[in-house]
Parts: sequence; structure tokens; C-alpha cells
Amino acid sequence: MDDLLILCPNRKWRAVMEVFLARSRHLGIREVTGAVKSIPDGGSRALVRSGVQLAKPNTDKFHHCLIVLDADQAGDEREPKDLAASIEADMKSTWEGRCRVIVADPSLDAWLIQGHRFFSRVPGLRGTDVRQTFHDMGYWPLGQEVPDQPRHAMEALFAEFGVSASAANYRVIAENFPIRLDSIEAPCFRQFILTLREWFLP
Repeated sequence: MDDLLILCPNRKWRAVMEVFLARSRHLGIREVTGAVKSIPDGGSRALVRSGVQLAKPNTDKFHHCLIVLDADQAGDEREPKDLAASIEADMKSTWEGRCRVIVADPSLDAWLIQGHRFFSRVPGLRGTDVRQTFHDMGYWPLGQEVPDQPRHAMEALFAEFGVSASAANYRVIAENFPIRLDSIEAPCFRQFILTLREWFLP
């Protein structure tokens, strides 16, 4: 039986999750076996509707299951913590406490944008002062800790420089992102790391 199944909304999420799991030393966990699977259609909305059913057939294949999705794409008005708790409650009858749901608030982009200094590793953004560009475009005023709409900020940045907002480029960002629990601002990102540490201590 493998360690972990992660269900996520799309290929960008899958790329980031695969990279982060491969960086086990930075996460403070042992090496983890398992699979990261993205939903071919429907993204976060599909995971809200059918994530429990998608996870159910895998209870005898993986020790743990993690569902991750974007709050701003979930099509659900509940607070992210309440949405996560509801899905987890539905999973417990089959996973018996071996599952967790993390709703990125508002999106995966909110996790990654904190590492904007490393966006310059993406082909097409090399040599760019990304933080200044966000400011100049009106998405992230200087002095503000995080942009109000990180997904739109990322999409606008990539479009400005003719760079694809692809899984490959998100993978580059994840490979260079500074994973340090004490400096990560997004509570849901911290929850992701702490969950992995709870399950997979070295």
C-alpha cells in the first residue's frame, strides 16, 4: 500500500503537488510514495461534488488521502474551512480519519505568489522585477502584503510577457519556491505542510 493519494483540480495543481512532494527534506517529511491525480473536467467544482466518490475506491491502495482545491473556483458560498470540514466529514466513513481536505483561499496562486522573486526562473520572465510589475499593473500595491486577487494577478503577469500559465511553468515556480514554514503566510499552505508532517515524519 502506498502512502498518499492527492486529488487536485487541474494539471497546474498536479505539477505543484508533485514537485512539493519530491522536496520532502524541505517539507520536513520522509520520502512519500503515492500518486497525484488531477480531475480532467470540472476542476474544483467537480471535486466539491464528487471528490468523496473519486477517493472512495482507493481506500485499500493508499494509507492517506488529501483533496486540495481552489476556493474561488469551487462554486460554493461556504467559508473555505467550513467547505473543507464538510467534505472531510463525508469521507470519514470510508477513510476513517486518514483523509484531509485543504481549500486554498482564494487559490493555489495565493500560495505561490509569495515566492514571486523566483518567478524570474520561468522562461520569458527572466530579468523581470516581478513585484514591481505587479505594482505597475495595479494588482499588488507596494506595502500591501498580498494581492487581493492572486489568480488574476498571475494570469495578467503571464499575459503581459507572452508566457503560458502552464503546468510546466508552475512546476518551475514550485521547484524554486522557498519552503519555510516560519515564513509562509497563507494559513491553508501551512496546513498542507503540517498535515504532511503529521502523517509522514522522518
